[in-house]
Formats: sequence, structure tokens, C-alpha cells
Amino acid sequence: MLNRFPSPTLDQTVHVMKYIFPRQFGLHNVFTSKVDTRETVQPLKDYTVREDEIAHVEKLKRVRHYGYDGEQDEQRESVKIPKRLRGKAVELVQRLQRRNRRCPYTELLRYYCPVEVLATAVDSIRPGRY
Repeated sequence: MLNRFPSPTLDQTVHVMKYIFPRQFGLHNVFTSKVDTRETVQPLKDYTVREDEIAHVEKLKRVRHYGYDGEQDEQRESVKIPKRLRGKAVELVQRLQRRNRRCPYTELLRYYCPVEVLATAVDSIRPGRY
């Protein structure tokens, strides 16, 4: 999710915060929501991609606020952040986004989990010997 929203702009930061703090934004969460058995047979819902749910909740808010879908007014609408997440929480998530963008994950993986090619295994596989 951090790779999909790497820029620490306010819009993208709020979108990342919806994944981290779903309950504050009125989204389905593991603590208070029931799992719909028509969606999954697992005991918990899969939260890795929740774009459809976020879009649905935002559309419901626009319908409640404007009385219609309000698609054309979407650009003018300001970003709403719950009170308890304003300030320090926004700064922390933006810092997380910047650090994720700068972190060389591939190099860390190569350093801490090197993959060795066994020379004996390569030598034992010779063409024509079966």
C-alpha cells in the first residue's frame, strides 16, 4: 500500500491513513465489524486492498452531504481528517511514506538474506549424464 501512494501529499497521506486507522474513517475493521460470510469463508476479512470499500464509503458521504453522487464536486471537497488523527499522526504517516520511498529494500534483502549458488550442484549437472 505504501508503494501505491509514495508521495506524502495530504490526499495520499489521508488515503494511507484509511488503511492504518480504518475505524476512524468509518471503514470495516477487525475489532468492531462482523465478517460477511458471502464475501469470504475466512474468519477475518482480507484488508490488503480496500479501494472498493473506500470508494463506497466516500460515495455514501457525498450522497449524504450533497443529496446526490457529487462526482463533479469531488475536486473542490477538502480532505477531512478525524480530530484525533490531526497533527502528529499525519506527520508520522508522511514520514513513513518518505522513508518507505527512500529505503533500498532490495539491497537490504541481498545483504541480510544472500542467495548462494552451490557450485557442487552446478558441477554435478552436466549435459549428457543422466
